[in-house]
Amino acid sequence: MSQQKTTSDQTPDPQSERRVGARLRTLRLKKRLSISGLAELAGVSTGMVSQIERDLSNPSVRLLERLRVALEVPLTALLEDDIQQQPMKEFVRRAKQRPQFAVGPSGLIKELLSPQGDHDLQFMLITIPPACRSGEVLVGDGEKAGLVLQGQVALRVGDQQQMLSEGDSFQFSSRLPHQVENFTNENAQVLWIMNTRRPVIHL
Repeated sequence: MSQQKTTSDQTPDPQSERRVGARLRTLRLKKRLSISGLAELAGVSTGMVSQIERDLSNPSVRLLERLRVALEVPLTALLEDDIQQQPMKEFVRRAKQRPQFAVGPSGLIKELLSPQGDHDLQFMLITIPPACRSGEVLVGDGEKAGLVLQGQVALRVGDQQQMLSEGDSFQFSSRLPHQVENFTNENAQVLWIMNTRRPVIHL
């Protein structure tokens, strides 16, 4: 297995995932929601919300997306602390400030590239280790697109599957079930772009 390439010299913050619980609780209280109230709006169990707030569970991005839609906040509100910025600087995400988190037991890594705030488009850098595939996906309105930056991946959209290599790009309706998988013995990296204005649960 090769060493993972990154586009920056960022060092992931080991405390980042554990702060998700505190951020979730703060946002819930600002909305004057009980744990059960938030759980009902997000379509998840009360126990799951409680576990996340107490840092007893490592939530998937799919779950965080449900929660952020219910709270009517951008995904960045759950993934990073509020940084006071000048208004004209909010369109930039510095390489060393990317929230980075693991997804599932297979080692898939996501880095958030979108700047802070609520945006119609959101994009991430996804590193897919060998013999790894994305987990369950929920579909909805909107579109998704991407570009393979490194390695090879198999992209399944609906009942079709395509093998993509470095430099290949794609775009499809989020209404179609989809999954990405790395069949090779080398890391793959994909720039993943999605519409997030509507409540779309993404990869």
